[in-house]
Amino acid sequence: MDLIAQARVFDGTRFLDGPHDVLVEDGRAVEVAPRIEASAGRRLEGGVVFPGFVDAHVHLAFSSAAEILARGVTAVLDLGAPANIAFGSHAPLLVRAAGPLLTAVSGYPTRSWGANGFGLEIASEDDARHAVALLVDRGAAAVKVAIEPAGGPLLADEFLRIIADASHASGLKVFAHALDARSVTTALSVGVDVLAHTPIEKLSDSLVAEIASRGVGVISTLRAFDARRAARRNLAAFADAGCALYYGTDLGNGDIRPGIDAGEIALLAEGLGSEAAALAAATTGAAGLIGLNGALGGETGVVRFEKYSGPADLAGPMEVWMNA
Repeated sequence: MDLIAQARVFDGTRFLDGPHDVLVEDGRAVEVAPRIEASAGRRLEGGVVFPGFVDAHVHLAFSSAAEILARGVTAVLDLGAPANIAFGSHAPLLVRAAGPLLTAVSGYPTRSWGANGFGLEIASEDDARHAVALLVDRGAAAVKVAIEPAGGPLLADEFLRIIADASHASGLKVFAHALDARSVTTALSVGVDVLAHTPIEKLSDSLVAEIASRGVGVISTLRAFDARRAARRNLAAFADAGCALYYGTDLGNGDIRPGIDAGEIALLAEGLGSEAAALAAATTGAAGLIGLNGALGGETGVVRFEKYSGPADLAGPMEVWMNA
Protein backbone atom coordinates (compact mmCIF):
# COMPACT_ATOMS: atom_id res chain seq x y z
CA MET A 1 0.00 0.00 0.00
CA ASP A 2 1.05 3.58 -0.67
CA LEU A 3 0.15 6.79 1.13
CA ILE A 4 -0.39 10.26 -0.26
CA ALA A 5 -0.13 12.50 2.79
CA GLN A 6 -1.89 15.82 3.34
CA ALA A 7 -3.03 16.38 -0.22
CA ARG A 8 -5.88 18.42 -1.61
CA VAL A 9 -8.48 15.88 -2.66
CA PHE A 10 -11.03 16.43 -5.41
CA ASP A 11 -13.59 13.64 -5.42
CA GLY A 12 -15.15 14.30 -8.83
CA THR A 13 -17.61 16.91 -7.63
CA ARG A 14 -15.85 19.01 -4.98
CA PHE A 15 -12.67 19.54 -3.00
CA LEU A 16 -12.78 17.95 0.43
CA ASP A 17 -12.39 20.41 3.29
CA GLY A 18 -8.77 20.67 4.34
CA PRO A 19 -5.85 18.37 3.51
CA HIS A 20 -6.43 14.61 3.57
CA ASP A 21 -4.39 11.45 3.51
CA VAL A 22 -5.16 8.94 0.76
CA LEU A 23 -4.29 5.28 1.16
CA VAL A 24 -3.83 3.48 -2.14
CA GLU A 25 -3.90 -0.26 -2.72
CA ASP A 26 -3.61 -1.90 -6.14
CA GLY A 27 -4.28 1.37 -7.89
CA ARG A 28 -7.39 2.30 -5.91
CA ALA A 29 -8.06 4.69 -3.09
CA VAL A 30 -9.12 2.43 -0.23
CA GLU A 31 -9.25 5.10 2.46
CA VAL A 32 -9.45 8.89 2.54
CA ALA A 33 -9.28 10.70 5.88
CA PRO A 34 -7.76 13.80 7.47
CA ARG A 35 -5.08 11.54 8.98
CA ILE A 36 -4.30 7.89 8.30
CA GLU A 37 -1.92 5.89 10.46
CA ALA A 38 -0.64 3.09 8.26
CA SER A 39 2.61 1.58 7.15
CA ALA A 40 3.03 2.30 3.47
CA GLY A 41 5.37 1.14 0.78
CA ARG A 42 5.64 4.61 -0.71
CA ARG A 43 4.79 7.98 0.74
CA LEU A 44 4.12 11.23 -1.11
CA GLU A 45 3.61 14.58 0.52
CA GLY A 46 1.09 17.18 -0.58
CA GLY A 47 -0.11 17.83 -4.12
CA VAL A 48 -3.60 17.30 -5.51
CA VAL A 49 -5.46 14.01 -5.85
CA PHE A 50 -8.21 13.75 -8.42
CA PRO A 51 -9.85 11.17 -10.70
CA GLY A 52 -8.50 10.41 -14.13
CA PHE A 53 -9.54 13.04 -16.63
CA VAL A 54 -12.01 12.32 -19.43
CA ASP A 55 -11.43 14.29 -22.64
CA ALA A 56 -14.74 14.58 -24.48
CA HIS A 57 -13.21 15.72 -27.77
CA VAL A 58 -10.10 14.16 -29.27
CA HIS A 59 -8.82 12.93 -32.63
CA LEU A 60 -6.71 9.87 -31.87
CA ALA A 61 -5.52 9.59 -35.45
CA PHE A 62 -3.25 12.57 -34.77
CA SER A 63 -2.04 11.50 -31.35
CA SER A 64 -0.90 8.61 -29.18
CA ALA A 65 -3.14 6.70 -26.80
CA ALA A 66 -0.13 5.78 -24.66
CA GLU A 67 0.93 9.40 -24.28
CA ILE A 68 -2.62 10.54 -23.50
CA LEU A 69 -2.85 7.98 -20.72
CA ALA A 70 0.63 8.74 -19.40
CA ARG A 71 -0.32 12.38 -18.87
CA GLY A 72 -3.42 11.90 -16.74
CA VAL A 73 -6.33 11.23 -19.14
CA THR A 74 -7.89 7.79 -18.68
CA ALA A 75 -10.82 7.96 -21.11
CA VAL A 76 -11.67 9.89 -24.27
CA LEU A 77 -14.37 10.45 -26.83
CA ASP A 78 -12.97 10.46 -30.36
CA LEU A 79 -15.09 12.81 -32.45
CA GLY A 80 -13.66 12.24 -35.89
CA ALA A 81 -11.52 9.43 -37.28
CA PRO A 82 -11.60 6.82 -40.03
CA ALA A 83 -13.52 3.76 -38.89
CA ASN A 84 -10.46 1.50 -38.62
CA ILE A 85 -8.84 3.93 -36.16
CA ALA A 86 -11.97 5.01 -34.32
CA PHE A 87 -13.15 1.50 -33.61
CA GLY A 88 -9.77 -0.16 -33.18
CA SER A 89 -8.13 -1.09 -29.89
CA HIS A 90 -6.39 1.65 -27.91
CA ALA A 91 -6.05 -0.24 -24.63
CA PRO A 92 -5.44 0.50 -21.87
CA LEU A 93 -6.84 3.96 -22.74
CA LEU A 94 -10.61 3.72 -22.59
CA VAL A 95 -12.00 5.04 -25.86
CA ARG A 96 -15.50 5.83 -27.03
CA ALA A 97 -15.76 6.93 -30.65
CA ALA A 98 -18.13 8.53 -33.14
CA GLY A 99 -16.25 7.40 -36.24
CA PRO A 100 -16.20 9.60 -39.35
CA LEU A 101 -18.11 12.90 -39.39
CA LEU A 102 -21.34 12.74 -41.37
CA THR A 103 -21.15 15.47 -43.97
CA ALA A 104 -22.32 16.58 -47.40
CA VAL A 105 -20.60 15.41 -50.57
CA SER A 106 -17.30 17.34 -50.61
CA GLY A 107 -18.28 18.88 -47.27
CA TYR A 108 -16.17 19.58 -44.21
CA PRO A 109 -13.66 18.05 -43.47
CA THR A 110 -13.23 16.03 -46.67
CA ARG A 111 -11.48 18.84 -48.58
CA SER A 112 -8.99 19.65 -45.84
CA TRP A 113 -7.58 17.75 -42.85
CA GLY A 114 -10.15 14.95 -43.18
CA ALA A 115 -9.60 13.98 -46.78
CA ASN A 116 -8.76 10.35 -46.07
CA GLY A 117 -11.73 8.73 -44.37
CA PHE A 118 -12.52 11.31 -41.68
CA GLY A 119 -15.82 12.20 -43.34
CA LEU A 120 -18.70 9.99 -44.48
CA GLU A 121 -20.48 11.78 -47.32
CA ILE A 122 -24.28 11.85 -47.45
CA ALA A 123 -26.06 12.43 -50.77
CA SER A 124 -29.59 11.19 -50.04
CA GLU A 125 -32.07 10.29 -47.33
CA ASP A 126 -31.13 6.64 -47.77
CA ASP A 127 -27.47 7.55 -47.33
CA ALA A 128 -28.32 9.31 -44.07
CA ARG A 129 -30.14 6.29 -42.66
CA HIS A 130 -27.49 3.86 -43.89
CA ALA A 131 -24.66 5.92 -42.41
CA VAL A 132 -26.20 5.87 -38.93
CA ALA A 133 -26.91 2.14 -39.20
CA LEU A 134 -23.32 1.53 -40.26
CA LEU A 135 -21.94 3.49 -37.29
CA VAL A 136 -24.27 1.74 -34.87
CA ASP A 137 -23.16 -1.62 -36.25
CA ARG A 138 -19.50 -0.68 -35.72
CA GLY A 139 -20.18 0.23 -32.10
CA ALA A 140 -20.25 4.02 -32.26
CA ALA A 141 -20.84 5.79 -28.95
CA ALA A 142 -22.10 8.95 -30.64
CA VAL A 143 -22.77 10.43 -34.06
CA LYS A 144 -21.11 13.64 -35.21
CA VAL A 145 -22.41 15.88 -37.99
CA ALA A 146 -20.58 18.70 -39.74
CA ILE A 147 -22.35 22.04 -40.02
CA GLU A 148 -19.44 24.11 -41.32
CA PRO A 149 -20.18 26.67 -44.05
CA ALA A 150 -16.51 27.48 -44.56
CA GLY A 151 -15.64 23.88 -45.30
CA GLY A 152 -17.69 23.26 -48.44
CA PRO A 153 -21.27 22.16 -49.13
CA LEU A 154 -23.61 21.64 -46.17
CA LEU A 155 -25.88 18.73 -45.39
CA ALA A 156 -29.51 19.53 -46.16
CA ASP A 157 -31.62 20.09 -43.05
CA GLU A 158 -33.81 17.11 -43.91
CA PHE A 159 -30.76 14.85 -43.97
CA LEU A 160 -29.64 16.21 -40.60
CA ARG A 161 -33.07 15.51 -39.13
CA ILE A 162 -33.02 11.94 -40.44
CA ILE A 163 -29.56 11.44 -38.92
CA ALA A 164 -30.71 12.84 -35.58
CA ASP A 165 -33.89 10.76 -35.51
CA ALA A 166 -32.08 7.55 -36.48
CA SER A 167 -29.34 8.19 -33.93
CA HIS A 168 -31.82 8.86 -31.14
CA ALA A 169 -33.75 5.74 -32.05
CA SER A 170 -30.51 3.80 -31.51
CA GLY A 171 -29.83 5.54 -28.20
CA LEU A 172 -26.99 7.73 -29.48
CA LYS A 173 -26.48 11.45 -28.94
CA VAL A 174 -25.72 13.67 -31.92
CA PHE A 175 -22.73 16.01 -31.67
CA ALA A 176 -22.37 18.93 -34.07
CA HIS A 177 -19.38 20.81 -35.39
CA ALA A 178 -21.06 24.23 -35.43
CA LEU A 179 -18.96 27.31 -34.79
CA ASP A 180 -21.12 30.29 -35.76
CA ALA A 181 -24.60 31.47 -34.83
CA ARG A 182 -26.24 30.30 -38.05
CA SER A 183 -24.76 26.81 -37.75
CA VAL A 184 -25.78 26.58 -34.10
CA THR A 185 -29.32 27.62 -35.01
CA THR A 186 -29.42 24.85 -37.61
CA ALA A 187 -28.09 22.35 -35.08
CA LEU A 188 -30.86 23.22 -32.64
CA SER A 189 -33.55 23.02 -35.31
CA VAL A 190 -32.61 19.47 -36.34
CA GLY A 191 -32.30 18.05 -32.82
CA VAL A 192 -28.58 17.99 -32.06
CA ASP A 193 -27.75 17.07 -28.45
CA VAL A 194 -24.23 18.47 -27.97
CA LEU A 195 -22.14 21.22 -29.53
CA ALA A 196 -18.70 19.70 -30.08
CA HIS A 197 -17.06 23.11 -29.62
CA THR A 198 -17.84 26.32 -27.80
CA PRO A 199 -18.90 28.51 -30.78
CA ILE A 200 -16.31 31.11 -31.75
CA GLU A 201 -18.85 33.70 -32.93
CA LYS A 202 -20.61 35.59 -30.14
CA LEU A 203 -24.11 34.23 -29.67
CA SER A 204 -27.13 36.32 -28.78
CA ASP A 205 -28.70 36.04 -25.35
CA SER A 206 -31.81 34.53 -26.92
CA LEU A 207 -29.81 31.82 -28.71
CA VAL A 208 -27.92 30.97 -25.52
CA ALA A 209 -31.25 30.75 -23.68
CA GLU A 210 -32.62 28.41 -26.35
CA ILE A 211 -29.56 26.16 -26.10
CA ALA A 212 -30.09 25.97 -22.35
CA SER A 213 -33.83 25.37 -22.60
CA ARG A 214 -33.31 22.48 -25.03
CA GLY A 215 -30.77 20.85 -22.72
CA VAL A 216 -28.01 20.97 -25.32
CA GLY A 217 -24.55 20.40 -23.86
CA VAL A 218 -21.36 22.16 -24.91
CA ILE A 219 -17.76 20.89 -25.02
CA SER A 220 -15.17 23.54 -24.26
CA THR A 221 -12.25 23.23 -26.79
CA LEU A 222 -11.38 26.89 -26.17
CA ARG A 223 -7.63 26.62 -26.61
CA ALA A 224 -8.01 24.85 -29.94
CA PHE A 225 -9.37 28.16 -31.27
CA ASP A 226 -6.81 30.39 -29.52
CA ALA A 227 -9.13 31.11 -26.58
CA ARG A 228 -10.98 33.74 -28.59
CA ARG A 229 -12.79 36.38 -26.58
CA ALA A 230 -16.15 35.60 -28.20
CA ALA A 231 -15.84 31.91 -27.35
CA ARG A 232 -14.87 32.68 -23.76
CA ARG A 233 -17.88 34.99 -23.45
CA ASN A 234 -20.10 32.28 -24.90
CA LEU A 235 -18.80 29.76 -22.37
CA ALA A 236 -19.50 32.10 -19.47
CA ALA A 237 -22.98 32.81 -20.88
CA PHE A 238 -23.67 29.08 -21.17
CA ALA A 239 -22.61 28.62 -17.56
CA ASP A 240 -24.85 31.46 -16.40
CA ALA A 241 -27.76 29.96 -18.36
CA GLY A 242 -27.31 26.57 -16.74
CA CYS A 243 -26.03 24.66 -19.77
CA ALA A 244 -24.11 21.42 -19.19
CA LEU A 245 -20.45 22.14 -20.00
CA TYR A 246 -17.80 19.49 -20.58
CA TYR A 247 -14.03 19.46 -20.84
CA GLY A 248 -12.62 18.68 -24.28
CA THR A 249 -9.43 19.70 -26.01
CA ASP A 250 -9.87 18.88 -29.72
CA LEU A 251 -6.58 17.00 -29.43
CA GLY A 252 -5.03 16.75 -32.88
CA ASN A 253 -5.75 20.40 -33.63
CA GLY A 254 -2.86 22.87 -33.58
CA ASP A 255 -0.48 22.72 -30.63
CA ILE A 256 -2.78 20.82 -28.26
CA ARG A 257 -0.66 18.20 -26.49
CA PRO A 258 -1.81 14.75 -25.33
CA GLY A 259 -2.99 14.48 -21.75
CA ILE A 260 -4.37 17.00 -19.31
CA ASP A 261 -4.47 20.48 -20.84
CA ALA A 262 -3.90 22.88 -17.96
CA GLY A 263 -4.71 25.88 -20.14
CA GLU A 264 -8.11 24.45 -21.03
CA ILE A 265 -8.83 23.80 -17.35
CA ALA A 266 -7.88 27.39 -16.49
CA LEU A 267 -10.22 28.73 -19.17
CA LEU A 268 -13.02 26.46 -17.96
CA ALA A 269 -12.45 27.66 -14.41
CA GLU A 270 -12.70 31.25 -15.65
CA GLY A 271 -15.99 30.58 -17.45
CA LEU A 272 -17.53 28.35 -14.80
CA GLY A 273 -16.41 30.47 -11.90
CA SER A 274 -14.32 27.96 -9.97
CA GLU A 275 -11.51 25.47 -10.16
CA ALA A 276 -13.76 22.75 -8.75
CA ALA A 277 -16.39 23.28 -11.44
CA ALA A 278 -13.72 22.98 -14.14
CA LEU A 279 -12.38 19.75 -12.64
CA ALA A 280 -15.90 18.35 -12.40
CA ALA A 281 -16.42 19.13 -16.10
CA ALA A 282 -13.27 17.13 -16.82
CA THR A 283 -14.04 14.14 -14.62
CA THR A 284 -17.57 13.15 -13.62
CA GLY A 285 -19.16 15.56 -16.12
CA ALA A 286 -17.31 14.36 -19.21
CA ALA A 287 -17.49 10.76 -18.03
CA GLY A 288 -21.27 10.98 -17.77
CA LEU A 289 -21.50 12.53 -21.23
CA ILE A 290 -19.75 9.59 -22.85
CA GLY A 291 -21.53 6.95 -20.80
CA LEU A 292 -18.94 6.02 -18.20
CA ASN A 293 -21.16 6.60 -15.15
CA GLY A 294 -18.64 8.82 -13.42
CA ALA A 295 -14.87 9.00 -13.51
CA LEU A 296 -14.29 7.53 -10.05
CA GLY A 297 -15.08 3.96 -11.02
CA GLY A 298 -17.81 2.18 -12.93
CA GLU A 299 -16.67 1.16 -16.38
CA THR A 300 -13.38 3.02 -16.21
CA GLY A 301 -12.00 0.87 -13.41
CA VAL A 302 -9.25 3.44 -13.07
CA VAL A 303 -8.34 5.97 -10.44
CA ARG A 304 -5.38 8.14 -11.30
CA PHE A 305 -3.30 10.43 -9.12
CA GLU A 306 -1.14 13.31 -10.27
CA LYS A 307 0.85 15.82 -8.26
CA TYR A 308 0.90 19.33 -9.65
CA SER A 309 0.81 22.91 -8.51
CA GLY A 310 -2.72 23.71 -9.63
CA PRO A 311 -4.99 23.35 -12.68
CA ALA A 312 -3.52 26.49 -14.28
CA ASP A 313 0.07 25.33 -13.88
CA LEU A 314 0.43 21.63 -14.57
CA ALA A 315 3.87 20.35 -13.66
CA GLY A 316 3.24 16.84 -14.92
CA PRO A 317 2.86 13.52 -13.12
CA MET A 318 4.91 12.85 -10.03
CA GLU A 319 3.64 9.37 -9.35
CA VAL A 320 0.90 7.35 -11.00
CA TRP A 321 -1.01 4.35 -9.74
CA MET A 322 -3.38 2.75 -12.15
CA ASN A 323 -5.46 -0.38 -12.13
CA ALA A 324 -6.97 -1.04 -15.53
